[in-house]
Amino acid sequence: MIQKQTLTLPGSFFFLFAFLAGLAGSLPALWLTAASPAAADSQRALVAGELRLADDSGRTRLLLTLVQGQPRLFMLDDDGEYRLEMGLGAAGEPHIWLRDQDGAAKVQVALTGRGRPAFRLADQRGRERAILALSEEGHPTLIMRDEGGRDRLALWRDQKESGLALADQDSRPLAAFSAPEGGRARLSFFEAGGQPYRVFD
Repeated sequence: MIQKQTLTLPGSFFFLFAFLAGLAGSLPALWLTAASPAAADSQRALVAGELRLADDSGRTRLLLTLVQGQPRLFMLDDDGEYRLEMGLGAAGEPHIWLRDQDGAAKVQVALTGRGRPAFRLADQRGRERAILALSEEGHPTLIMRDEGGRDRLALWRDQKESGLALADQDSRPLAAFSAPEGGRARLSFFEAGGQPYRVFD
C-alpha cells in the first residue's frame, strides 16, 4: 500500500479523457442537488477542500482533493488502493498515472512544464523501463532501460534521419543503425571511448 497522505508527483486514453470529462461535468450538478440553499453561494458554486464518493459499504471510491496546492483526483478499488490518479504537478503540468493492485504506478502519461508529452512504463519497483517522448521540435524518441535505470536501446526520428542505437551496461554506445533522408543507410560499431571503429555504408 502506498502512503496516501504523501502522494505527489502518464483500451484508449481518449475514452478515459472523455469519461473523466463527463464525470467532472456531472459532479457539480450532483453537489448542488444535494446541497441546501445555504451551502451554495450567489453563483451556485460549492467550495470544499476535499470531496469523497463512497460506495454502499462506506468505502471511498473516488477522492478529489488538493496535493501541495494542486488539484488531484484518485479512483480507488475495493481494497482501498489507488488505481488511477489524475492531476497537476507543482508547475501545473498535467499527468495521469495507472496503478496496479499494489499501488505501483505502471503507466504514466504526462506533459512537462514546457508542454512536451511523455509516456512512461515502469516495473513493479517503480523503475522506468520504457519512455516514449517528443523533443521540443516534435521529433519522437523511444528509450528502453535496464533494471539499473541505464539507457540500453534508443529509437529516434528527426528531420535528418531515423535510427536505432544499442548501449552497454554503462550506457556507452555499442552500435547504431541510421538512415538519413535521401542517403544510404549506415551501420556503425563503437569502441569504449565512443568513437566508431567500423562503419558500413
